[in-house]
Order: sequence, then C-alpha cells, then structure tokens
Amino acid sequence: MQNNETDRKGRRLQVLLVEDNVDALEGLVEMTGFLGHEAHGCTSAENALAMLQTRSFDLMITDIGLPGISGLELARRVRELQSLEVTVASGYARDDDVPPDVGWLMKPFGIDEYAALLDQAAAS
Repeated sequence: MQNNETDRKGRRLQVLLVEDNVDALEGLVEMTGFLGHEAHGCTSAENALAMLQTRSFDLMITDIGLPGISGLELARRVRELQSLEVTVASGYARDDDVPPDVGWLMKPFGIDEYAALLDQAAAS
C-alpha cells in the first residue's frame, strides 16, 4: 500500500467523516490522511450539517446509527447544502431506505476497501 498522495489515483479529497464512536472516528481520520486525503471528523449529524455550511467537501462518509439525526437522514439532507458524494458505513445489509445515489461501505472494512472507495471518489 502506498502512502504518497502523488502515487494515488486522482485528486486529493476533502473528506467529512461522521461517526459517533470516537475511537473509530480517530482511526478513520488517520487512515484517510495515510491514503493522501484530508479528513475532518464529526461525532453527530448536527455537527456535520453545521460544518457543511462553512466548508466544502468532496465526499462524506457517515455511520447510520448516530445520536439524534440518523446517518440516513443526514445523507438525504446533505445535498441541500452541497453537491458531494455520500457513502453510508454500516454493519447492517443495505436496505430500500438508502437513496440510490448513496454509496454503501460494509463494516467492518479494511484499508483496502477504504482505499478503493477514496480512489473511486478521487477519480470522478
């Protein structure tokens, strides 16, 4: 696995990560940086919505089971604020409640699956 951003495919992404498990969030932020992208983390959908009003992002990855507003509701609302790719990360199987234009990342996932997701987003 290469960690030099010039060796990665595509452009350097601005990634918004929404995860209420602080340890998981810190790991994702670190992994995102290792893969050559810039990550900003939030522990709630409400904080993510506030951040989306002040910064631009290329990709948002959100957990479904968040306190307050769910990750699915966040995925629906985010497009009112910005045009960006959205992926939901969950340990549950994808169901019909997920909008068709929202990506799906099955938990637990490894660095290879995460890198593939970021490479795909960076190439688009």
